[in-house]
Amino acid sequence: MIMPNKLIPFKDSILSKLTYILDVLVHEDENLENLYQKVKCNFEDVNQYILTLDVLFALERIEFDERMKVLKYVKANNLR
Repeated sequence: MIMPNKLIPFKDSILSKLTYILDVLVHEDENLENLYQKVKCNFEDVNQYILTLDVLFALERIEFDERMKVLKYVKANNLR
């Protein structure tokens, strides 16, 4: 379900869902519930949403600010 293959087209894979979350977080930080409300029409269920968040965390594209309780977009750092 994460990666497209012969049986799973790209539009149904988790990789295609990454953009829905990033499109929101690029413009503003958001808490988990509000973010889900904004993007839920693009996901089959909350499990798919959580899996997409896991992939974004693994790719280091988002981070969770524990003090503010919001998700943040991580800008690319080309100096690494």
